[in-house]
Amino acid sequence: MTAKKFSNDHALPPDLAASWRAEAMRDSERPEEFWRGQQVQIRARIESRNVRKPRSLWLAAATAALIFFAVLLITPASPPPPQVPPQAKLDADQELLLAVERALAAGTPEALQPLTLLVESSANNHEVETISHKEHGHEN
Repeated sequence: MTAKKFSNDHALPPDLAASWRAEAMRDSERPEEFWRGQQVQIRARIESRNVRKPRSLWLAAATAALIFFAVLLITPASPPPPQVPPQAKLDADQELLLAVERALAAGTPEALQPLTLLVESSANNHEVETISHKEHGHEN
């Protein structure tokens, strides 16, 4: 505290300034090996600041991996798309056959009833004619 008090004043008593100077000289008198060790320590600290440590690279990679896995865990998994059952492929001939069967099963409309009588009678006459021709052919 006395040093601050006197340092604020510009005029120090000469005997006090001499004693402080002598004490500082005694404290600074160290062997040369001490000062070399100080230089080595200072240079080592400066070099260690300039050299990038591989540990920081590993730390960055580990952090990136953790973020990646966190995002995977946080995002909801989307459900798989619904499977569409295979459609049966119908053959055009099969469709036509089914349509004809349905039409025959439905019967004849009332408006066409007279026509069916004509067709049936014509079909019966045709059968009779073919039978008689066959019979005549066998008689010879």
